[in-house]
Amino acid sequence: MSDNQSATKRTITDAIAGAAAGAFARTAVAPIDRVKLIVQLRGSIQPPSRPQQQEKAPLSVAQHRGAIQIFRAIMRDEGVLSLWRGNAPTLLIEAGSTALNFVFLDWYKIASGGVLASMEHHYPSLREENGGARKQRILRSFVSGGLAGATTITFLYPLAFMRTRLAVDVGVAERGERMFANGMRDITRTIWSSDGIRGFYKGYGIALISVSMHRFVYLGGYDYIKSEYAAKEAEKKSGEKMLIAERFAAAQFVSMVASTLHYPLDCVRRRLMMEAGRTESDRKYRNTIHCFRRVWAEEGYRGFLLGLGPNLVRCIGSALVLVSYDEFKRILTAG
Repeated sequence: MSDNQSATKRTITDAIAGAAAGAFARTAVAPIDRVKLIVQLRGSIQPPSRPQQQEKAPLSVAQHRGAIQIFRAIMRDEGVLSLWRGNAPTLLIEAGSTALNFVFLDWYKIASGGVLASMEHHYPSLREENGGARKQRILRSFVSGGLAGATTITFLYPLAFMRTRLAVDVGVAERGERMFANGMRDITRTIWSSDGIRGFYKGYGIALISVSMHRFVYLGGYDYIKSEYAAKEAEKKSGEKMLIAERFAAAQFVSMVASTLHYPLDCVRRRLMMEAGRTESDRKYRNTIHCFRRVWAEEGYRGFLLGLGPNLVRCIGSALVLVSYDEFKRILTAG
């Protein structure tokens, strides 16, 4: 098999394994993700209008503050299936983003290998005889992870935007409470008519920084742990591979660290997403800096951490993506 055929096969395998892993894991944790988004964005959600609401009617989903109360309100008002509201764009996002993440991670690792080799002349510490192999593994894994995340979010940001807007579109369609009762079609029509293509990229600047930071730790950290383990086993010539439990523990660790570090930026990004489709007079935030300042002034540091608890629980799904990708790839390459 030629080098081009081998590279193509590797890319296709990465894409299929990544898409399957993303779709599987994210569907499993979609209810947690929806609750997290409502907690995180409760200050930006327009509560459903109920003209004939009784004086002692229960609070709507958007009026609750805690994750457990929001979960119960969703079950009471909207039904079990509404926990997966917005899962159609989620499947497209996660299947697509996970596939692209791993494809780009592989590409950038290959490309960075040549770059790092060319830097050995100027930076002797990168040479193998000076212990540079480990340094090169660190740089290759983490930088490639960050670049993979930045490239992927650029392609798929409009879908991430629609997923967020659907997840926090609270209420029951039959009572006229939802803003986007027909899902992605309504969002596309509404945002396009009010803001054009720019509306689908609200918050993109901060998202680029946020997602790059997350993938730098999430993808880069997991890849480095695996490569470091493989290097040590190669030195001992044991040929042993990481057990699935060990890989899941490593994936859970990098997922929680990455999610916690980038969460304040993610909070700002999603609040800016909520501004699309609103008139200038109705918008709370003019831009990223204004959003940072207003959240800090009105809510303090806690405003940047709303929904962090459910998000850390959701990290189980993120860890599952990494581990299931390895398993799907192993199955596809077997034989």
